[in-house]
Amino acid sequence: MNKRYKDQLLLCSSIALGLGVSTGCPLGMVVAAGMPIACLAAGTRKAALRSALGYYTAALWPMIRGLEAYWKSNPLIPLLLWIFTALLLSLPWTVAWTSHRVHYLWRAPLALVATIVPPLGIVGLASPLTGAGYLLPGAGWTGLAIVALLPGILLSTQSLSLRARAVAIGLAAGLCISSHVRYSGDAEPPRGWTAINTHFGDVSQPFRDFAAAQFIQQKADESSAHVLIFPEAVVPSWSEATEVFWHQSLDRCRTRGQILAIGAGLQAKPVRNDRERLNDLRTYDFDEAIEVLKSGSTLTIHRPTRSPLSEPVDNTMLLVGAKSAMFYQRVPVPVGMWRPFSKVSVPVRLNAPGVLMIEHQRAAVLICYEQMLTFPVLASMLQHPTVIVGISNTFWVDHTAVPRFQANALRAWAKLFRLPYLLAVNS
Repeated sequence: MNKRYKDQLLLCSSIALGLGVSTGCPLGMVVAAGMPIACLAAGTRKAALRSALGYYTAALWPMIRGLEAYWKSNPLIPLLLWIFTALLLSLPWTVAWTSHRVHYLWRAPLALVATIVPPLGIVGLASPLTGAGYLLPGAGWTGLAIVALLPGILLSTQSLSLRARAVAIGLAAGLCISSHVRYSGDAEPPRGWTAINTHFGDVSQPFRDFAAAQFIQQKADESSAHVLIFPEAVVPSWSEATEVFWHQSLDRCRTRGQILAIGAGLQAKPVRNDRERLNDLRTYDFDEAIEVLKSGSTLTIHRPTRSPLSEPVDNTMLLVGAKSAMFYQRVPVPVGMWRPFSKVSVPVRLNAPGVLMIEHQRAAVLICYEQMLTFPVLASMLQHPTVIVGISNTFWVDHTAVPRFQANALRAWAKLFRLPYLLAVNS
């Protein structure tokens, strides 16, 4: 085939693979495993860059609509972030390209690893490995290695006979069939565990947080489950006052031996010195407060100018009731939630634990954005979990394929490692 037409065909194939991933469907994730072949089989390095960029721009276009929720005042920023992310993820494939096909045995896997581990792994969306669980269910790390190495093997054997390549493809197909025969369904969740979806939308809006708290407490009273899992940030701010409000309900949970796993935001309050506290006191208008108390009126008292949003925030899953524990989100949404050099930020915690003990189970907890990445999942798998727990808050991307991608990606990882999974979503 003419080299020019071949490169154009590979570019079109890469875009088609990216569009398949963008739908969030299992089939799209499966065919994306061929993305390294579509990129690295190009005739030149520039053509490889075009193919990789075509794949990622097509796969990541739903993120534009999601980022608009953070940048409503400037629609240009989501577009720039979309292009910049796609370009960053395309660079390893561009560097990996070579005219020496045999080198793809190590270059292709290395490029894949570069898009998975930090720093690129923080934005490592649409990975070709995501659908490994649908291809090789129950195969675990072996299946993951096969999906990672097979493109490089096929590319390096292009100089071999058609029969040799057919043998390699036949062996891979045989492994897929045997895996599906052995593990046809999903693993059953632990007995007495349940995940509860909610539909509160933006819980941070006035009065919705109160309605969400009432709903959770009511569900806990009505349910006979030992472990109830609720979505991400369904309690937008957990504090000492929150614990007082929940006191009676939590006492009933302790009596029944019931554990509530709740997505909650925590203010990470730094230690403040006496000068900072004195500055806060100076912002109060005490004269006005005294006048209000004397008159009994309902005039508004001027409050401190310090806003709670000016403090660091942690996105967590809290265990309350029969057990108390805290699990921190490791990778929040870059720029949207994690804002480097800003006080209003959810911190990145790459070295934080990936597994939480819940009622004799080692739960690999994945909070929202982490479900679309590969690094947090694999980091958790290294800690030998017995169940996967996902919590999400998708009201701001309900009009996109992102919630479907999150759910199917979580299921794919559960199938690959033959683990039960539970997912609680607020929409």
